[in-house]
Amino acid sequence: MKKILSLLVILIFGAILTLGIFVFNRYQSNPEQIVPYPFAFINPPEKITPEAPILIVGDRMGQYFGKFSNYLSETISVNLSKPIKIQTIAEKETPLHRTLHQLKGLTQWPQIVIYQGGSEEFLEETFNRGEIPKIKENFALFKDDRVETALILYPQLSRIVYEPVKQIKLSETPNPIEDMTQEKYLSILETQLMLYQEELTELAKLSQDRGFLLILATTPINLDEPPKSICDFTRTTEIDAQLLELKDLIEAKDFKTAYSKSSKLITAYSGNPELFFLHGQILKGLGKKDEAVEALLLATTYDCLPWRATEIQNTIIRKVAQDHQILLFDFSRMINSSYTQNTLFFDEIYPQNIFYEKGMRQLGLVIKGILRL
Repeated sequence: MKKILSLLVILIFGAILTLGIFVFNRYQSNPEQIVPYPFAFINPPEKITPEAPILIVGDRMGQYFGKFSNYLSETISVNLSKPIKIQTIAEKETPLHRTLHQLKGLTQWPQIVIYQGGSEEFLEETFNRGEIPKIKENFALFKDDRVETALILYPQLSRIVYEPVKQIKLSETPNPIEDMTQEKYLSILETQLMLYQEELTELAKLSQDRGFLLILATTPINLDEPPKSICDFTRTTEIDAQLLELKDLIEAKDFKTAYSKSSKLITAYSGNPELFFLHGQILKGLGKKDEAVEALLLATTYDCLPWRATEIQNTIIRKVAQDHQILLFDFSRMINSSYTQNTLFFDEIYPQNIFYEKGMRQLGLVIKGILRL
């Protein structure tokens, strides 16, 4: 009997010791963080003193958007003694995780923050591909309301709750990926988009916690710009031959024959961006604007290299705005409503200036109504 009791004591002690070592090692391996991001900045954010009550943030799209802020100011300032000031800190090569880092350096919060971005989210590596299963597991835990509440109250618990992940250390300036291949892009696509949605959600929650009005703007996409890369797994000798036939029909402006052919092809083949792009161009030729826009937006989502924002990022922006009751300025849909009527873009990325002027004035009227000016 004594031997059995001694054995039980040893087993219990061993289990406690093993558990203690496990908890200690996990605690030592994990940083303290509420949101389980697989990256961390080496340095704290640079201090920024807001110079205006309205702040425009984001990437290259936000930077260009900010060039037309005078139209926004003029619209809001009608009947006011002084024009409303607007400041832009959006910059090229500033994916959303860097925008959030910027905002955390503000010495005080503005009244309104306008975000436009999503076009450079694949600029730099923010996680190790081998850690993807752990990253997904950690975010699944974070999405449990009970876990999130506990971590907000006791952030140090995160060092035990989350699976240890070797974080990517980010310097003050980004280190762009130079060798983005189809294989690498496809392997990180889902996780990078998940992180984008989580970061956008953090921005929404930040606005609620800090009491500023957040406006999320979707990003314009040049629908007439063809995809730059076709994923190898969507290509066959047969589909390539069919696409050549479609191009010949389009060049001959035989849109009816082309439509009959492309409609059958898109049900037989999925994921080929060139097919959806040509189908959209055919629909455009037939005057079916709405259907053309839908097909061309799908073409952007299947492009196999991330050289611009796609409809996926805009869908995420709309979803976060709806889920968190954030004001949405659907700039992309505003521009697409004029598709086939005008020349919408002057290059691959940026719309004609007239649409920025129009968009800023529309947004200004909305802000003026909210602020009751």
